[in-house]
Amino acid sequence: MMLRGGALLAANLAGAAARIALDELRRPFGGGLPMSPEALARPEVVDALLRDARPPGSPAPARVAAVRLPGVDFESSNCRNFLIELEGGAGGADAALPRTLYAKLPTRSLATRLFAGALGFWDLECTFCERIAPHVPIRVPRVHAVAREGSGFVLLLENLRELPGARLFINRDMAAGTTPEQARLCLSTFAELHAHFHGWTAAEREALLPLALHPNQTPRAAAIHRALNAAAIAPALRAEPTLFPPDIAALCRRALARYDAMHAAWSRGPLTLVHGDSHLANFFEYGTPEGPRMGMLDFQAVHWSQGIRDVQYFLIHSLEPDVLAEHEDALIDHYLAELARFGVVQGREETREAYRGFSFQTLMVGVVALGFGTLTERAETVRTVLRREVAAIRRLRFGDWLDALR
Repeated sequence: MMLRGGALLAANLAGAAARIALDELRRPFGGGLPMSPEALARPEVVDALLRDARPPGSPAPARVAAVRLPGVDFESSNCRNFLIELEGGAGGADAALPRTLYAKLPTRSLATRLFAGALGFWDLECTFCERIAPHVPIRVPRVHAVAREGSGFVLLLENLRELPGARLFINRDMAAGTTPEQARLCLSTFAELHAHFHGWTAAEREALLPLALHPNQTPRAAAIHRALNAAAIAPALRAEPTLFPPDIAALCRRALARYDAMHAAWSRGPLTLVHGDSHLANFFEYGTPEGPRMGMLDFQAVHWSQGIRDVQYFLIHSLEPDVLAEHEDALIDHYLAELARFGVVQGREETREAYRGFSFQTLMVGVVALGFGTLTERAETVRTVLRREVAAIRRLRFGDWLDALR
């Protein structure tokens, strides 16, 4: 299984490399999408994107007369995120031209471009923006344009900093640790999202977001994911044997040997749409007449799973272990109560068992990030979340959960 997964991953990497090479060959002749802020920030380029690559059914905006780069960049582990300022021209339009837009392009890092192409997480985010964003009940950035070609993509999104009362979070905020009060706001957002898609049939789910798009759902994708996780263990152990000690490395290998059984447990219903990378830095706070609420962004790992998958991922990554240990049960109960408020009742004990089982997915995020260090730009944040992941695996006795699997 590991050999097959490694071969499939190598094939995906080769395909990604070929697409990148072809784009580079075409670029001198004007082919391909813009790959830099300077290439994007031209009136004719942005105007064409807003007209030709806007989501289906959205109104055409006013013409773009000028585009400026104010020099505002945003933190990202795998994209180039920056602000553009727009000035409208003359002529009628169905919608006003936004004053600013949040732009996303592929990173300059070749290693990350290869992995993104091989695993498909940029395609997944583009699919979310094109097809799924209008269907979610929670606040997400408004999508103005989505374009994909070869190895490249362009996303033009709402600049949430213009939203009254908005507060955005970054990885340093996650690393600093949130509070139980802030966590409850996030869990309420999860409950609203998960309840909306609860009970959808397999055909309905497939029509909205095909399983084939997620890097861990099909047998081929699961084999690649398993091989990637296995390959990260040894370099992560060498890099941080204190944070990622040998007994936890051995537990990871033991779990990967039972990957099919784990995957079956994770895939049990009821399924819903989950964010998939649901830590604090992928939330934003905004004001309402009823008080502050949380929206979500960066849907690069959206997929069908059990809703508790988002909950444990958020809590383990975003709260310090001692804070989480004290409030974990109450926070899970809050999530279940919020689900019930939206009409979905789930059992307390089975929810906690699923929470334990999904904690392995959360641990492997840190292990892969550490093992393949070029895939992240903030090593200190990786160490912080890995410390929290290991503490959770121990506290939740994941090894006992694994031993109980049939």
